[in-house]
Amino acid sequence: MGTAPETFRYPVSESIRALALRYPETEEGTSCVNRAFKAGGKNFVFLGEKEGECKLRLKTFDDGWTLKVFAPDDPPPPAELERWIDESFRLLAPKRVQKLLE
Repeated sequence: MGTAPETFRYPVSESIRALALRYPETEEGTSCVNRAFKAGGKNFVFLGEKEGECKLRLKTFDDGWTLKVFAPDDPPPPAELERWIDESFRLLAPKRVQKLLE
């Protein structure tokens, strides 16, 4: 993964970054035009910004890989963002990294 820019355009993206980086062995980098967050070498969140739009790609128990698109001034509730990121981490991070949560 490449080096990520220092800041995001939208506050909700900074919140998503903080949520993803809470997980053990998580690193931030880039993937194509998006930010990527990976734990133990496995990507579990991709985050992209465009003018007036945020795109979040992750894996959930219900939908598998899914794309969530929302306006930065009308994001999903924080509890929902937390749940999505947690599910994606638990589905994709290596088991040895997941054990660090215990």
